[in-house]
Amino acid sequence: MHGLNLMNGVEIKKGLVVVANGAVCKVANIISSEKVSVVSQKENKRFIVSLDEIEFLPAITDDGVALIPPELDDLARSVSEDEILLAEKRLNVIRRYSSGEMKLEEAVASLGMSKSNFYKLKGRYSEAVGVYSLLRYRRGAAKNSLRLSDLVEKHIQESIDEVYVGKSASISGVWRDVEAKCVAGNLPIPSITAVRKRLKMRNERELYKKKHGADAASQKHDARPGKKLVSRPLEWVQMDHTLIDIILVDNNLRQPLGRPWLTVIIDKYTRVILGYYLALHAPSAVSVACAISHAALPKFSFLNQLGVDSERYPYYGVPDVIHMDNAKEFRSVKFESACCRNNIRPAWRPLGKKHYGGHVERLIGTFMTDKVHFLPGTTYSNVVQRRGQDSDKTSALTFKEFTKWFVREVCIYHGRKHSALGCSPASKWSEYFEAESGAPVHPPLVINPFKFKLDFMPEVSRSIGREGIEFNRCFYWDAALNSYVGKAGVMIKYDPFSLKTIWAYLDGEYLPVNFSDATKPDFSLEEYRARKKQSRRTENTPPGGLEDHSLADFVLDNKELVKSSRRETRRARKAEAARSEYLSSQHGESSEAGVPDEEKGRKDRPNYSQRAIPFKGKSYD
Repeated sequence: MHGLNLMNGVEIKKGLVVVANGAVCKVANIISSEKVSVVSQKENKRFIVSLDEIEFLPAITDDGVALIPPELDDLARSVSEDEILLAEKRLNVIRRYSSGEMKLEEAVASLGMSKSNFYKLKGRYSEAVGVYSLLRYRRGAAKNSLRLSDLVEKHIQESIDEVYVGKSASISGVWRDVEAKCVAGNLPIPSITAVRKRLKMRNERELYKKKHGADAASQKHDARPGKKLVSRPLEWVQMDHTLIDIILVDNNLRQPLGRPWLTVIIDKYTRVILGYYLALHAPSAVSVACAISHAALPKFSFLNQLGVDSERYPYYGVPDVIHMDNAKEFRSVKFESACCRNNIRPAWRPLGKKHYGGHVERLIGTFMTDKVHFLPGTTYSNVVQRRGQDSDKTSALTFKEFTKWFVREVCIYHGRKHSALGCSPASKWSEYFEAESGAPVHPPLVINPFKFKLDFMPEVSRSIGREGIEFNRCFYWDAALNSYVGKAGVMIKYDPFSLKTIWAYLDGEYLPVNFSDATKPDFSLEEYRARKKQSRRTENTPPGGLEDHSLADFVLDNKELVKSSRRETRRARKAEAARSEYLSSQHGESSEAGVPDEEKGRKDRPNYSQRAIPFKGKSYD
């Protein structure tokens, strides 16, 4: 078949110029109806591609075949200058012979070859290619050549498709499958080196996808065109969750309590940690609401509770865009409506594109490896690092202590030079929020911070009883609730950072309700949850239960002592019974069996009340 016009189609044949993997290549071999082997012109590298992965270039000749075949192109790249001079000499002789200036005998003698070889050389000559068409071919297999039969080649490609799949994929596994197919088909078995060569000719991304999955292949090989450019703070922030690599302990017994969760919001322009939330529960709407409130509002009361100067953490503000992954707590209708009411545009990463949240993920990774992994009770980030480490045994920090440690580390982070910024996050923030006079300028404050917090605050449904509203084992009361006693399904809003006050939605407005016990100290939701976890082990001991668990050993020891005593008693009784049985079988039954021992004794004693009987001598009768 002749090559067709490119507008109608092109026949796939050896030497065809195509574009594969973004490089100009030439078709070297047709593997199957779906795959072809090509050689890149720039790197001289052979690889296998599918037909749907190639694009066509306008061919130089009418039939779409390259002027210089791949094997000749390879040869021209590597020959010496002497070989080129010899080819030029041959070209001169052939041209003189063709023009009639030189006879055949003269031409053959000048080149030192037979007539048949001269005719072969003349047949190889191409006016379009010129001197390169007369280069001498090296003996042996050409570079990147494939010398296996078409059927064996087909078996290798099939085995790569079928066997090289999953984490356990290996070249030896592919070779064993090819071996079995060749044995069954009575074909020569290729070496494992030959199979490895075909495997490496495949597209690297394709192989990585087959072994590690589409997501991993995308992360490793997909292009990262451009990046999100921002021009000021609060223009674009990123939010994410992570389980922190440390085990905390309870307040009283200092027993392991579990690992905390972190929800963090980072400003992309300055890399400032705008807000965060530490929790002892998995990420939820509560975590999201608290992190956003923490980020958008000044942190004065929060920092005062932890003993930190508010000037150390002055960063706050309502972001224009908040960028997140596709977790369900980020996709709730309540969260989206709260964002809309406060002019925040939620944005989500494309599915499977983890690199879109790279800034916040790198920050989390840095905090783990540079800070948390040096704390007592760290679990590290993988089992290899954790080998030989008893995290429960070494754990020492309570939730409140870790909270204080964390906020100080956040302040330290803001003061360290950031490699991507060329300055610290604090300097980057101050650089923007600074007036011409040098005085600091703050971000715009939320006009109604109470309403803002209410929009994002978590909510629950409660009934109003005679003692008030019960929430988290505490009662809340206000005189205004008198007329609502007995009302059910009342929506309650609460601030997880401070539970001394809740807000009940009654008659279209929120009514603040405080602790019934005015002397009760304030506490956060996470402190309540920490106490609740601890109480499961201590405060819920039933009457008669063992509060001091170290005494359990005594209970088990006493139980074993009684068992041992019973065993010894049974053994002794069995031994005595066996001895008595043995004695009775040896001496028979006594004639006085059944006579009491006292009677036996009296009978054996002499009776001194009777007269003695004289001895009359021995009788022999």
